[in-house]
Formats: sequence, structure tokens, C-alpha cells
Amino acid sequence: MKNLRGFTLIELIITMAIAVVLLSIAVPSFTTMIRNNRVTTLANEFITTINLARSEAIRRGTTITVSATSGNTAWHNGWSMTPAASSTVLRQTPALPSGNTLIASAATPSISFDSLGRASNLSQVASTQDERTFTLCNSNTTTGREIKILFTGRPTITTITTCP
Repeated sequence: MKNLRGFTLIELIITMAIAVVLLSIAVPSFTTMIRNNRVTTLANEFITTINLARSEAIRRGTTITVSATSGNTAWHNGWSMTPAASSTVLRQTPALPSGNTLIASAATPSISFDSLGRASNLSQVASTQDERTFTLCNSNTTTGREIKILFTGRPTITTITTCP
């Protein structure tokens, strides 16, 4: 009969110790990555609504408005998309999960897009008035996303390293 041999207790303890060390290094990195991915997902959801409103305004030939549910600059309470000539809600987004904030930099309770896809309620003056900035942050991470909607109606997104 052959001699069958398995792991010794010392080999098992050393393997477990190496696994614990590797996990203690990896878990904090994964937690940060997951939080950053959640912020990116929320920013993309907002951008999707903006792009949909812009394309619907062009397709329908009418003004489409994206409004904060709370009616002020606290967009993290949710937002909705409606045509100007109707009270029909085309898209409703619920409040963001707890710990996330989406704040407009100026008093911006809504953004409207005209039939050419331009943000019609923004000024054409070549200053900071020709865009609206939204800051998306999570209370558990230091990075966030800054979303700018230009007068042309195009949104841009950048990563910021400090949240207000």
C-alpha cells in the first residue's frame, strides 16, 4: 500500500497566514474601488437623463425639461424629465442612495433643452453663465464627479479629488 500524505498542520497555518496578509492588503482597495464605481454609476445615470432629454427635445421638436424633484439645487432627492407642453413624466429618477449628494453650483431647479438640443435656460454670455455645474459626492470617499452642462446641451464629466 502506498503512503498517502496530506498537508501538515504547519503547512496549513503558514498558508492561512499568507492568505490573511494578502486579504488585509486587498480588501481596503476593493472597498475604495466599489465606492468610486458607485459614484461613477450615479453620475452616468444623471448624464443618461440629460442626454435622453436632449435627444427627445430634438426628436419631438419641443422643449424638454429635467427638474429636481425637490424644486431646488438638491438634485440628490431625485429628478424627472417632462415635455414643456405636457405634464406627462417621461422619466423619473428616485432619490440617490443615502450618503450621496448631487448639488447644482448655481440656483438650478431645472435644465430645459430646446428643439435644437441646446440648454435653453442658460445664458449665451461667454462667462460662467453659459454652463451649469453639478457636483456628485459620496460621504465615504474623497473623490467625486463634476458634471457640467454647456449651453450647447452637451454634458461633460470630470473626476474631482475633493468634495465640498
